[in-house]
Amino acid sequence: MRQWVVSLPHRLRYLLAWDHKLCRAVLGVAVRAVLGFYRRRARCAGVPDGRSGAVTVIQRFGGGLQLNVHFHSLVLDGVFVEAADGTLAFHAAEPLRDEEVARLLASIYRRIQRLLVRRSLDVDDARDIDPLAEQSPALAGISSASIQGRIALGPRAGARVLQIGREPGAPWVTSRGPCQAHLEGFDVHANITVAANDRAGTERLCRYMLRPPVAQERLSLTPDGLVVVTLKAECYAQRRVMQSRRARRLYSREEARPSALHK
Repeated sequence: MRQWVVSLPHRLRYLLAWDHKLCRAVLGVAVRAVLGFYRRRARCAGVPDGRSGAVTVIQRFGGGLQLNVHFHSLVLDGVFVEAADGTLAFHAAEPLRDEEVARLLASIYRRIQRLLVRRSLDVDDARDIDPLAEQSPALAGISSASIQGRIALGPRAGARVLQIGREPGAPWVTSRGPCQAHLEGFDVHANITVAANDRAGTERLCRYMLRPPVAQERLSLTPDGLVVVTLKAECYAQRRVMQSRRARRLYSREEARPSALHK
């Protein structure tokens, strides 16, 4: 099994957060691209008519409780082929290469762009077409602020969420690790695998994909009433200035905004 994580540009996350039909369509594009990738690899290896399979969880949150619609897909790392007697045989895929992930991301990017054009949705110019803002301006404002990591309500509205341990003005660094690719806000990560006989590992990965936005033990209150969210791991910008303590985010009670506010 291999986990494929597909992340999206901020503006597209905003659209998918309230347009569930569009969210399913974008997910379909991504999953079909991954499954087609496995079929083509198998065909090149002399295994025709192979079929893989996937289970996807749509997550709506990021590590700091911000609204972040993205997809976690658990995919068979290979294909099944039906023999003449009707039995099925599994053919494991060859190790994944970084350049293959990059090419696949480029394909997903082009397909999603075509989907948006067919639906008359230009992500770059979509500010003029915002049904959510017309139907529910408050929800639209909160969702937009959450995706950008900014405060939506209260005296600090529009400001960035306070992060303890983050160097002010430090640049956000994009990961360039194994089996990962980034393009115009789109990102694919596929470096996590589980062996076929590792049932405990499969369960851990499934639990990770199905986890709630935040664990109760990561929430606390300061004496002056701020909500403290302890991040599971420091972000890239924080790694330069933090050695032993974990990063935290601060919200006032009125600023705190659940990522699953709109379902």
